[in-house]
Formats: sequence, structure tokens, C-alpha cells
Amino acid sequence: MADTLATLQQRWADHVRDPSRPAPAGIEPRRLAVYRRLCIDSLDSLLTGSLPRLHARLGPQAWRHAVERYYAVHACRTPLFPRIAAEFAAWLGEAPLALPAWAAELAHFECQQLALRIAEESPPAAIAAFDDHTVLAVAPLVRVLGYRWPVHDDGGWADTAPEAPTLLLLQRDAHHALQAQALTVPAYTLLLAFGPAGTTLARALEQVADEHGQARASIDALCRPLIPALVAAGVLYAAPGHRPSGTPMRPAP
Repeated sequence: MADTLATLQQRWADHVRDPSRPAPAGIEPRRLAVYRRLCIDSLDSLLTGSLPRLHARLGPQAWRHAVERYYAVHACRTPLFPRIAAEFAAWLGEAPLALPAWAAELAHFECQQLALRIAEESPPAAIAAFDDHTVLAVAPLVRVLGYRWPVHDDGGWADTAPEAPTLLLLQRDAHHALQAQALTVPAYTLLLAFGPAGTTLARALEQVADEHGQARASIDALCRPLIPALVAAGVLYAAPGHRPSGTPMRPAP
């Protein structure tokens, strides 16, 4: 019985993705190889453009092997080209490939950079004043990131991850430029407590104190002085619709 068109198409697609799988009958192998190379080259070009530092650090052989394995075994869920790199980065974190330990983290960081470059949001309006009851949130054009490896550093890396984690604030400014700066542990923890959904300063400080098992007064002394600078830099903003009315407000420096 002859194969149905759907069966032939599936067999063709399976072989193009992974040449170890049977090819459909009646098609010259050379033609299938040309088509496969075109498909993988297109994916390679897209991912290289999205993850240039990962491509450079891995080198051509390891990079191509990773792309070919991804193409062979992963069914991409997004139809949007700018998001394919993020799927690739997530896959790298789970794939049994002999890649350096930093590969998945570097891919994730570059995807965060890409996401901020193409984001449609604008920097939020500056806060004129705030107090303990103002709901503050991490701004849409800000990412609070934690890694084992110094993914923002273009210099040489050791074979083992540093003892201290790499805590980063990645922000797109009003001129569309990306800025990455190191965060202290208190600043990182505090920004995670606010998150993109937002909470009041009082609740954020309480959450940090609970998570670290420290007295609230100690956390206040450590974290509260950080807030004015984070607000002034546009890292934190007043979450829309959450500013309380009738509450005395303290000017932001």
C-alpha cells in the first residue's frame, strides 16, 4: 500500500531534521542533503545573530554540533523568530551535550539582552515621591539576574565557576542602550522581593528579613538606603493603579 501524502511529508521532515532516520523513497539523497543544509544553515544564522558571544566562545565545531542536535530533537514551540534563541537557551540547560558549564547561562543572558532590545515598552515615568505604602515594582525594561558564571564579562573565564555568584542588573535606558551592572546581595534580594508585580517597601523588607532569618531592623538598616537610588535610576517604579491616596509621601532624592 502506498504511503499517504502526510506519511511522506513526515518521513521527509524527520530525515531532514535527523539524517539517521529513514528517507522517503524516490528522492535523490543529494537533494535531501542540500535541503537539510539550507534548513540548518538558516537556523544557525538566526541563532548566531541572537547569541554572538556564545557562538564565539564555543567555537565553530561545538556550536554547529549543538545547533544540529537542537534541530534534530527539539520541536520548537514558538513561531516568532526573536524567541527561538530563548528556546535554544532553555534546551541547552537540559540537553546532554558536552558543552562548557557556562554555555546555558551565557545563552540565557544574551537572550535577556535581546528581549530588552526589542521590547516595545518605554521607561516608566519618574516617581515624584514614595513611602512605605507605595507599591513599587521592578520596571519593565529591567532584568534582575543571577548566575554562577560572569556572563557579562568579555574576558577570559576560569575552568571552574567563581565562589561568589554573579548578580546583575540589566537595564535598557531612555536612549535604547543596555547597561549591565553588578548587584550586591542585599540589592539583588530586595529587587527579587519587589519583582515585576510589585509590593510595598514594608512588605518587601519583611520578606527579605523572613527569607534570611534576620531581624527586620537589621534588614531595614541594610536595604532601605538602597531604595532612593533604585527609584531615581528607574529600576523601581510605582506600579500602575497601586499608589494609595491620602498617604503622606516622601520625595525621592
